[in-house]
Amino acid sequence: MAAALTLCIAASGCVQTAPSGGGAVVAGPLTVVRQAAPYENWEGAAARRQAEAECAARGATLRPSIYDRYQAGAWVYPGGCA
Repeated sequence: MAAALTLCIAASGCVQTAPSGGGAVVAGPLTVVRQAAPYENWEGAAARRQAEAECAARGATLRPSIYDRYQAGAWVYPGGCA
């Protein structure tokens, strides 16, 4: 958890993913938060652009779904990157 906190402090945006088991790539939830100020519920487009960029940096694409949601200053994408 300390490593995730360090990443949040060092980056202009912060993305946290669920841990995967072993060496296999497992799609897990992707949580997108902003360093400067928490996202508002109406900023879904900006959060999605950030999530897509994070997935692209991993060589993957965002898996959006009807279950994507705003939660306490963050946007959660349950499908994660694939």
